[in-house]
Amino acid sequence: MKKIVFFGFGAVGSVMVRCLFELSARESAQVRFVLVVRSVEEAQPYLFRAPQGMTDAVEFIEMKDFSLLFRDPSAYKEQLLDAAILVNTSIPDFNAAILKLATEIGAHYCDLASDMYNEQTLATLQFPQQQFNQELMSRDLFGLINVGISPGVSNFLIGEKLTQLQDFSGAVVRDIRLYLLENITSQQIVFSWSPKVAMDELEEKPRSIRDGALVTIEPFSESLAYEFPHAGAATEQYPIYQEEVLSLHQTYPMAASISVSSGGSEVELIKNLFQLNLLSKQSVGCIDAGMSVEAIVRMVLPGMKSPQKIEQLLQQGVIKSAQFAAMAEITLETKKTRESVLTTESTGLSFHRYAELLDTPYSGATYISYPTGVGAAVLLFYTYKLWQSDKTKLGGILRAEELPALLGAAMTDVVKRELSAYKIDFISHTHSLTKKNSEK
Repeated sequence: MKKIVFFGFGAVGSVMVRCLFELSARESAQVRFVLVVRSVEEAQPYLFRAPQGMTDAVEFIEMKDFSLLFRDPSAYKEQLLDAAILVNTSIPDFNAAILKLATEIGAHYCDLASDMYNEQTLATLQFPQQQFNQELMSRDLFGLINVGISPGVSNFLIGEKLTQLQDFSGAVVRDIRLYLLENITSQQIVFSWSPKVAMDELEEKPRSIRDGALVTIEPFSESLAYEFPHAGAATEQYPIYQEEVLSLHQTYPMAASISVSSGGSEVELIKNLFQLNLLSKQSVGCIDAGMSVEAIVRMVLPGMKSPQKIEQLLQQGVIKSAQFAAMAEITLETKKTRESVLTTESTGLSFHRYAELLDTPYSGATYISYPTGVGAAVLLFYTYKLWQSDKTKLGGILRAEELPALLGAAMTDVVKRELSAYKIDFISHTHSLTKKNSEK
């Protein structure tokens, strides 16, 4: 990787750059990073605690409007020269423009999220990035989409589990349920992701696959309790709409039911705002016309804190503990002559050693941005390594659950060991139930 160009450089992008720098340095491979940002002044704090040598490998391009580069990439020919990968760590609105640029300059592509709510996506259940599939393939390029911890490593683990079970004769995937935990214990309210993003997503109701179709669910309804490893107690889970729903539906269309739920302290806070009508779109009569309760809440909610402040809160014990976890429950059915065997395969991960980031180059990352950035970087690094070793093995738009079959068992184990070295723990177990075929 001679050069990687990032569009956006914040909480997650800074973790990705650190991790890719470390992975490359370990293999004595030199890599440079071009960071396209709206404000260098606002991006600089995310170089906080950068490992030795990383800042020398970083070059900023400052522009208030990214479309200037998309309209005239020749004006930035020197900065884009020899770019191996273009990475979008900004908003999904830029995915298509960056993908188009990647095909024009012969670079691979990576992003963290998709536009899940546009009419075409909801109608076709296809990600907008997938329209570039053939063009990427024709140029021997790949586009790795929706990577991070969830989506990303969550999909990867599901793909690994189902790839291992391919020889499980006659087994059919019946449903896939993904449960997420985002929990922080703190003396102050500390958002680990933008509360405004959560509020935007609430405007679009949760969705899941039921009987093979995408259905809409009321926010914070249909809750259930789920107990995560290392969590100490069951957590209430609420349906959400996330990239895994569409991605897994494409890869495993035989699964009649696919759902994602989330719970924990940050979800509970947003739920309380919602149930108190503090996210109401109704205007308030005593305030300027058109000003809604939700608009006021958006104005006064605290934003994400700087890396320096996050480190300080952790050092002072204001942040007591934090955990991100993802557990997938996959139900498979094997029909025999007189009976069926229902097997539930559980696979997942947990990042709960947050305090151990102190005194490392990742000190100041949130408990969400750290596993997200590390997950994205490790998946991207090993996907690129596979492409380098055999350019015929992969191309086009790739989803994370497809990677284990492409990488093979040995390389998949390497990826998991790498993630384990970055303090991400894995969980896996199996439960079987035999029933008579006459039973419902």
